[in-house]
Amino acid sequence: MGKAIFLVDAIAKSKGTGTAKLWEIWKTYKDVAHLVAAAVLISAEAQTRHRAAPYGLRLHQLQPFRMAMLIPELVIAVSMSFEEYGLHAVAQSCTEPMFDPETLWRIPPDINVAPLAPPPRKIRPIDIALLNARRAGNRGKGARLLQFQPEAR
Repeated sequence: MGKAIFLVDAIAKSKGTGTAKLWEIWKTYKDVAHLVAAAVLISAEAQTRHRAAPYGLRLHQLQPFRMAMLIPELVIAVSMSFEEYGLHAVAQSCTEPMFDPETLWRIPPDINVAPLAPPPRKIRPIDIALLNARRAGNRGKGARLLQFQPEAR
């Protein structure tokens, strides 16, 4: 989560995307994060595909809440994959999985929906450069290292 929050803080220009606010949001909503992440990811994928070949809809009609209302089975299926990952994957620096099994909102296994892997997302060169600059050996050098010039590569 630290890497994701770092990237949003570094790239996003919207109000409420600072590090402290994002950690507060994570703490408040982490028990349903798999559902929110699935809806946002499906919305982003639908918007990307809509830009390539329009569906006859407006982009605001492909927002996460509407995706959850229009295709709930897809959101639940992708959420199941995130839930499984979050309950079993343990980061290198941690001793426990990302999600707390005691408080996580669980998707019932008997709802006739199979888990579905999320659509692949590409990591952009700017994201890689920012994450490399964030590494422990680079502390204190961030201002200089975060001036990524994609044309220079």
